Amino acid sequence: MMPLGVKQPGFHIGLVVFGLLYTPISTFTGVLMNGLSRRFEFQADNYAKQTYNANYLMSSLKKLTQKSLSNLTPHPLYVRIHYSHPTLLQRVENLE
Repeated sequence: MMPLGVKQPGFHIGLVVFGLLYTPISTFTGVLMNGLSRRFEFQADNYAKQTYNANYLMSSLKKLTQKSLSNLTPHPLYVRIHYSHPTLLQRVENLE
């Protein structure tokens, strides 16, 4: 008898096992990739600040946030898990 109570491995049990393993692995890698993406956004903002005027970038970010009706104060844990970009307040603080 194989693991998961099947007598013989097959395509359908493979799909079930894949589904069980995919969700936690995908969540974990998603959190890591979002953190890496936020880090790269800060680096890009720093580059823009050093090579040009940061006020233009801050103005653009504020307009974009206003037009997309973004949440200005999301919970920090929610940001760490779901956001691939820093919040507007984090970016403005970094640019100032």
